[in-house]
Order: sequence, then C-alpha cells, then structure tokens
Amino acid sequence: MKTNISVAEAKNKLPYFIHLTEQSGPVVISRRNKDVAVLISKKEYEDLVQKAKSNSILARAENFRNRNKELFSNQDIDNIFSATKEDYLQEQSSPKNIFDGVLE
Repeated sequence: MKTNISVAEAKNKLPYFIHLTEQSGPVVISRRNKDVAVLISKKEYEDLVQKAKSNSILARAENFRNRNKELFSNQDIDNIFSATKEDYLQEQSSPKNIFDGVLE
C-alpha cells in the first residue's frame, strides 16, 4: 500500500508513519503537491542496497569468474573485464554533476 503525506504531516506524526512503513510499505512525502521523499523500512532499504551490490559490474564479473574458473584462467578473465572494469571505476569516481569541481 502506497501512502502519500505532506512534509508537515510527516513532521507531526513521524512515529506513526515509521510504524506504517514497517507494516504496509513505503510512505511518499510531498511538498507543494510534488513528491520529494520516500520513507521506507530498514528491511526494504537493506534489500535495495544488497540488490544494487549484487547487480554491480564488479559483482557480476566475480560471479562470472567463479562460474567459469575451469574454462578460463584468472588472467583471461582479467583481460575480458579490464576495459569494462576501468570504465566502471572511472564512472564511479567522476563527478555526478557537470559543474562539480569547476570552482574548486
């Protein structure tokens, strides 16, 4: 069940909405009729974090390595994934906004 509330309502009744997230799922918080935040349970948050980690290119490369260790040497697998890994690591360290770092 998805519940929509205002920021003021969330502020005034936070314990109630925390309990609601544990029982019924996410609570969407709006400001001036625009959704700005989502309150989720700790379990839902941990599930999202775990899913993101397991779907990362590095996790998939490690999974590939474990499944194919009989077919490929570690060096072969490193060569297969080296360009992808470099691109991934570069993407993780690059600024998320084109203006980040401009005036530093």
